[in-house]
Amino acid sequence: MAKTIKHVLLNTLDDLSQQDLRSFCARLLDREEGPRVRRSALEDKDTITIVDVLVSTFTAAGAGMVAVEMLRAINCLELANVLVDSLAVSPKKHFVDRHRSALVQRISSMAAILDQLLDRRVVSKEQYDTIIAEATRQDQVRQLYSGPLMSSGTTGKDIFLSVLGEMEPFLIEDLRRDELR
Repeated sequence: MAKTIKHVLLNTLDDLSQQDLRSFCARLLDREEGPRVRRSALEDKDTITIVDVLVSTFTAAGAGMVAVEMLRAINCLELANVLVDSLAVSPKKHFVDRHRSALVQRISSMAAILDQLLDRRVVSKEQYDTIIAEATRQDQVRQLYSGPLMSSGTTGKDIFLSVLGEMEPFLIEDLRRDELR
């Protein structure tokens, strides 16, 4: 029987020490990208409630990657990698793969996004130069997909999604809303 995202997240958070769980919640509360989590939803709560908050706030599709982001932020890298592996078992495509066509057409700030991806080492300077030299913004996005995002796998796509959330929040919110319909 396949485990649900709630079971996977619960098993992951149960592996955290009390201190790490507090740090996880603190980072979740400080997370700048929306949607935001209210302090009252997490304060003095058990892991079951925290998992429910994650899933209800970020949906089942997004909760896992938000948890990975928070685990990495508190330096629980091994646990984050285990969670990524658990999430990868799902046959569902990554968000940026599911919305490739829309992203190719609708991303408007490619230069700023590429700057962030260079800073976060998803693209090399050489790849950056190749992509930025493309004639159109759509061709730049296509080049990013066919090169760095393809080779960096889920981790690169997670970072790309995070950058998109920062740089193009309304686009990402719109695409997430479309998934819920």
